[in-house]
Amino acid sequence: MWVRVSVFGSDMDAVQRGAGVTVRPLGQGGTSREARPVQAPPSANAAAGTVDLYYSLSNRDQAYRVGQRVAVDLPMGGRTEGLSVPSSALVRDIYGSEWVYQKTAPNTYVRQRVAVASESEGQALLARGLAQGAEVVTVGAAELFGTEFGAAH
Repeated sequence: MWVRVSVFGSDMDAVQRGAGVTVRPLGQGGTSREARPVQAPPSANAAAGTVDLYYSLSNRDQAYRVGQRVAVDLPMGGRTEGLSVPSSALVRDIYGSEWVYQKTAPNTYVRQRVAVASESEGQALLARGLAQGAEVVTVGAAELFGTEFGAAH
């Protein structure tokens, strides 16, 4: 099975193109799998400014479905230091944008867009979006996101 990964054109130079990636289901549970890069016809989305990369994933046990959205950990070169937050602090919208909820006052949180440079072992290294010392929600961010958009009961 092939996995298509859309990468912003501005981030293409940082992706280690010959290296494998880790693919995992969105949400809780499921097993992570390694996938290898494949040569595929070039494709891109000019409106979104993304370039598509393709990886081959072993799916003999049919754990993944065609069309299923997955999280892919891309090996990035260069940046290894900077601000980081627990991965549990991140929420992603349907367009793939990444956000955290920053505490601005007691019991007051504001959704703040961030850009994740890399994610590993439960920590997300940020490329931009937060100032040093900012307090973010690390447990319950998804619930805040649901409440903000009227999805919570």
